[in-house]
Amino acid sequence: MDKAREQLVAADWPVSVTEAAALLDRRSRRSWHRGLAVRSWGEGPSVLLVHGGVGSWSHWVRNVGPLAEHFTVHALDLPGFGDSPDAPPGLGPDGYLDWVAETAKDLALCSTGGSTGLIGFSFGGVVAAAVAGRIGACVRRLSLIGPGGFGEPVGRSIPVRKRPSDRSDLQLMREVTAYNLGQWMLSAPPATDDAVIDLHMANVERARFDSRTVGWRPTLLSDLQRATAPVQVLWGDSDRLAHPSVEARRAMCLAARADIETAVVPGCGHWSQYMCAGPINRLLLDFQARGISPD
Repeated sequence: MDKAREQLVAADWPVSVTEAAALLDRRSRRSWHRGLAVRSWGEGPSVLLVHGGVGSWSHWVRNVGPLAEHFTVHALDLPGFGDSPDAPPGLGPDGYLDWVAETAKDLALCSTGGSTGLIGFSFGGVVAAAVAGRIGACVRRLSLIGPGGFGEPVGRSIPVRKRPSDRSDLQLMREVTAYNLGQWMLSAPPATDDAVIDLHMANVERARFDSRTVGWRPTLLSDLQRATAPVQVLWGDSDRLAHPSVEARRAMCLAARADIETAVVPGCGHWSQYMCAGPINRLLLDFQARGISPD
């Protein structure tokens, strides 16, 4: 394997996360499907990555490389995020999900008998489960990481700092972003010079859709029951968004479908595929590769 290829697939690159994202972006095959922006890497069976709220494909910056060693990895920008267009006024939650489902069908080549693995994070987990329920056997396996979809989290209290109206004070912007990342996405605030702040700020600036209109509906459990694919659900043990607790949400998923494979990864916050890329990548690869015949 040449040096450039090694760097593409490494779980822990010797570069900053923004440099890693730029490297992946340059080496991606960029395309548009149903109007949505898609980046692709690798060869083999299809796997589609669905990012979380206030995000983009870069939520998967530490996962694309290892997955691309075994799969054709597609990472889309959902409507109203990243490079994709806004959701049209009046589209509604179900129209939004139908749009993504049709895109997934195109990427999986469902019309000619193809299929795809589906991996969704947070709000993207809600979307991925809804897509799996809509397109049935076209989804080969479904992995969810810290999914929402349990209804409005009444009683959940996570402190955040308001972003300053004067964006010219870059140091204050970084301090506020670091604090909020530590509360919502990670288990502790990153240093103010950490490149993950730049990655997150770029996603915040390009987020134009209120993911709560989809992610706070109590749809996940019924969508898991509708889905025909085997299901895996993963959490970080310090995921503050899992209300009232990770174990409570895990129990609800298993009550809805007893055959779901679940795991709680220690030392991880909500964005566990970033914080704990090594163990999360191993769990995803093991699950998504099952049932695929070797060449």
